Amino acid sequence: MKDIFNNVWVKRGVAVFNLIYTAMITILTIATFLYKLEINDGAEAAFFTVYFIISALFLAFMLYSKDTIITRINGMLLLPIVFFLVLFNMGNVIIFVPPLIVAIIMFFYCRVPEKLKVLLGTIYLLMYIVGIFAYFVLNMLLGSSAVETKLDAELSPNSEVYAMYDMDYVLSITNDANTISPDGKMKFYICDVRNKQDGQVIIYVEPYGEDKHFNFFTLRQKGIKRKVKFYPGRGEIPEVFWTDNNTLTYKMPDSTEYRNSYVTLPKKNYFEFIGVY
Repeated sequence: MKDIFNNVWVKRGVAVFNLIYTAMITILTIATFLYKLEINDGAEAAFFTVYFIISALFLAFMLYSKDTIITRINGMLLLPIVFFLVLFNMGNVIIFVPPLIVAIIMFFYCRVPEKLKVLLGTIYLLMYIVGIFAYFVLNMLLGSSAVETKLDAELSPNSEVYAMYDMDYVLSITNDANTISPDGKMKFYICDVRNKQDGQVIIYVEPYGEDKHFNFFTLRQKGIKRKVKFYPGRGEIPEVFWTDNNTLTYKMPDSTEYRNSYVTLPKKNYFEFIGVY
């Protein structure tokens, strides 16, 4: 048994197998750049347990094969890949902590020349510090201090916003039968906005049917939405419905005039993660 574990070809085979983890983290990084990852209700513990176990197992495999050239290269590549995973999931620590731990440990334990390790370590450290600092600065400069709360059936009754609205009326407007366009390609939703003034109520339209559902999490389309109409003040929402596949009709309760908006969705905004809207 000892001879098997010491066999160089077994170690090389394990090193190749370890590339699956790097590929998985790369795919997850790309996915969270294009979509917003939301862990399904009740699946948080299961997701983290599976994610942690997978990361721990591959860490053990990488440490076992740390002498192979493949694992050496793998150990050097993981930190820059995980950097982008961190950047795209700043508000979702559970997503990047396990692979970040794996990447840091492998960087220090994989056997590469010390000069190369010092050089790359300096570059990676600067990349993390400067990148994260730039992320927060851009979010402060480009982001908004307004707080948007979606008005729908998922709004908690304990929320301060919940008490401000006639939720029976809100639910009659925001049910799926009413919010989804006749061709099933778009969906509107209504947001309460708390800002430094008197607040707003905004009607947004986004794509429908483009989310990807998995056992533990859902990848929700992001970066594509159109602000159709906003009303100053809070506490009342408009009557809204689709007239056809692209036309949204709306009016406030105290008005007799219906207005129409022809809706086309904008191109995807790939920089929403840094507060660019």
